Amino acid sequence: MVDSLGGLSHVNNMLSTMNLKTISDTNLKIMEQPAGEVKEQVATESARIAASDAILNEMT
Repeated sequence: MVDSLGGLSHVNNMLSTMNLKTISDTNLKIMEQPAGEVKEQVATESARIAASDAILNEMT
């Protein structure tokens, strides 16, 4: 989330624009860890499916 928005200050600007509470750097880092693990799992599964599809397309 932080990388795509451009850092903590941009995240907080976006949150304040939506009238939401801003977040501290410490709390953001704590939330990034599990989110990163989920993104890794999704990327791995997506790559596996794409490779499987590519193999099936080559065989037909």
